[in-house]
Amino acid sequence: MNNHNDGFVTNPQHTYTELVGVRLAQPLDGFKVHVTFTDGTERDIDLEQYLHGPIFEPIRNNPELFRSFFIDIDTIAWSNGADIAPETLYYGDQPAPWAVEETISRRPARKPRARPIAKSKTKRRVRAPAR
Repeated sequence: MNNHNDGFVTNPQHTYTELVGVRLAQPLDGFKVHVTFTDGTERDIDLEQYLHGPIFEPIRNNPELFRSFFIDIDTIAWSNGADIAPETLYYGDQPAPWAVEETISRRPARKPRARPIAKSKTKRRVRAPAR
């Protein structure tokens, strides 16, 4: 790993994707929005699939409130505190590259060995012969 003066630690074995945010967003029909991302990518996204749960209920039930979204910290947000993560908007159903677990090559696991049965530490009681 390399330590840089900027306080970040980098590992040459890993490539990290630059985080992408929302630069612009314009409402379209229904719950669709035209989004321009910070890397220049543009796409039309139907947000209906993300508008579930108590915080999104007022937005889902009020088209005027839905269309009142704004850009806050690189994502779409509403005045009631709801927002949708920018990586959710950018990657959709695909996991973000940094969220995918890396495959680590390992040697095959050994077969478990049979353990010998431990001898009982309790002494057997022997009855004295009857007289």
